[in-house]
Amino acid sequence: MSQWNETMLLAVMTWPGCAGIFFIACCRLNAMPKHTLFRVVFEYAVWAAIGFGIPMLPFIGEWPGLGTVAVVYAMVVILLCSARAWAGDVAPDEATDVMPIEPLTARQRFDLFIGRARAKALAWWRSLQPWKD
Repeated sequence: MSQWNETMLLAVMTWPGCAGIFFIACCRLNAMPKHTLFRVVFEYAVWAAIGFGIPMLPFIGEWPGLGTVAVVYAMVVILLCSARAWAGDVAPDEATDVMPIEPLTARQRFDLFIGRARAKALAWWRSLQPWKD
């Protein structure tokens, strides 16, 4: 197989992965409530731009390599790993373990601080008692 054909094959191999990235990102952007934090909306807008932009690179002479194909499919896996949180095309209340994707009130920030401090103290206390493991 010539170099040209291998390059074109790698470009075509990125299309399904990029389509998946674009589709998942657009669905999640559509499912987000009105008051979602800007940084969360921006994250998925970047995902959509990646999914749309990578297949367009050959038009400007930037052909993907094997590494690009691997990274594209790794990004698809990353998005699919969070599929359970987005079940039913409904945005999750939390983007991470205990951090809501909407702005926090002062009371919520205080409760979050206390909860994290309590978890750290409990982990520290358990580390002092290895016989209870």
